[in-house]
Amino acid sequence: MLTQSRADNDVSTAILFAGERAFAEFGYNGASMRAIAREAGVNQAMIAYYFGSKEGLLEAIMRRRSTFVNTQRQERLAALRAAGAPSVEQLIDAFLRPLIELGTDGERGGYAYVKLLAVLTHSVDDLAKRIVAENFDGIARRFVEAFQEVAPAMSESDAIRAYLLSLGTGIASIGIEGRAGPMSHDRYDRVDTEQLIRSVVAFASGGVSSLMQKR
Repeated sequence: MLTQSRADNDVSTAILFAGERAFAEFGYNGASMRAIAREAGVNQAMIAYYFGSKEGLLEAIMRRRSTFVNTQRQERLAALRAAGAPSVEQLIDAFLRPLIELGTDGERGGYAYVKLLAVLTHSVDDLAKRIVAENFDGIARRFVEAFQEVAPAMSESDAIRAYLLSLGTGIASIGIEGRAGPMSHDRYDRVDTEQLIRSVVAFASGGVSSLMQKR
């Protein structure tokens, strides 16, 4: 028999997964609370019980995944700094690897989170901008500073561009397998997650290194 805490955890987790998929597919405004409850297998009132509101559910979804990803990023960045001066490639790997590993892990359902992150990152909606800022401004600042430490002549504006363009590359890479097949008439050689990370890091590093050069 399930304990109350175990039962609560199972219900809230089911709602989080269902909400994540719905928000990723239909956006915040298009996602239906009734449909989310139906997919989670719960009464709609349970969403309000656990998360308070539709906005509260979106906040909880982003906080859960982003905390996991950002903790790994911070740990990797700290390890690099402890070992000495990191390279551009090492910084980008530390930043993108946790996101790509999650996004390509079907068992953890990370693809929906990355798709939702892409939607929120490109949104001009005040709610989306606030959630992105609350979850990512802290870690973003650490990597912007790390880029400038590697290249002291790099302006803050270029360091911010380096961060944002690297992020965009990482997000886009997670959907590449589905698009590449039809483009190549199924002759595209699929790669595993590690190969994908190496390709993305190499691609992003070239652009960031260019921004680091004095003009």
